[in-house]
Amino acid sequence: MIALHPAEELRGQVNGFPRWAPVARVAADVDAPVLDAAVEWLTAHLQWFDQQQWERFLPRREFPEGTVLELLVLCRILRRGRFRDHELVGRATELAQAVVSEHAFHAALGRADEKFPYRAYLVALLAELGCPVRSAVERVQVVLETGCGGWTGAWQPALTRLELRYVLDLGGFASTSLPVADLTAATIAAAAPDPLYLRDDEAYALTHVVFYATDFGARPMPAGAALIETMRTLLGMYLALGDMDLAGELLLCLRAVGAAECPMTAQGWRELARRRRTDGAVPGPLYEPDRWLGLRGEVREAYAFGTCHHTTMVAAMAAAIREDLNVF
Repeated sequence: MIALHPAEELRGQVNGFPRWAPVARVAADVDAPVLDAAVEWLTAHLQWFDQQQWERFLPRREFPEGTVLELLVLCRILRRGRFRDHELVGRATELAQAVVSEHAFHAALGRADEKFPYRAYLVALLAELGCPVRSAVERVQVVLETGCGGWTGAWQPALTRLELRYVLDLGGFASTSLPVADLTAATIAAAAPDPLYLRDDEAYALTHVVFYATDFGARPMPAGAALIETMRTLLGMYLALGDMDLAGELLLCLRAVGAAECPMTAQGWRELARRRRTDGAVPGPLYEPDRWLGLRGEVREAYAFGTCHHTTMVAAMAAAIREDLNVF
């Protein structure tokens, strides 16, 4: 599954249950725009998206290029609105081009292993943003034409097929996959799941179905009352837990399906603004203020980035879509 989520191996547990961080120091002005502050924080910390800089202080990710992939997803959304020409978009695209142009990345693409959809997504985003790496595009197409890895096989899980269909459409690759509507109908989003019994990974799966089916809010997705109620209940649960990562994704999803206006989403936006750090970052579930205060120098900066960057990007995505669709 192409996932946008923090490193689960770093999450602490107490008696088998997640140990959520306490509320971080919050910005004094909770009405200040979440989007502007998040974009400026990400721009100021752009060097940490580089894999080599990340691995100086932070655990190596299972998919090292994942931070750059996540950043490009955000930049594509930002280009729809007033941040189209922002410094962050240009510099992030340059960084992604450098990553995708590396020989090691090309070799990994050719293996068509379990990370192929992630790598193809990064290639597709660059192509869609008007900065394609031709050799990488050709490598993806060869994998698809030869059937290497069996990624387009009918035996693949519905969400995997939906994700890959989204990626192939985004990059303009030839595809024989089922229509998006048929693939969506076979996923967790169409099953009316009971939110009280969903694990975190299942909640992430649900949000990603909505991401891909709506192209992050750019196209409509029929959403029944059961799905909307599930997402609103999940939003309330994750707000209560202090998990602004999944809460942010759910705010984005509810906006994307046209169900953004309700007391729960209003509370979600207030809580998102309240939990921001004074520098604009939105702390993730792994962030611990006391631990951050005990660190110094680059180690302190690395800790803040590692525990805040994903949640800050999610908040920026949700806020950008909210702004773009004129519902502030």
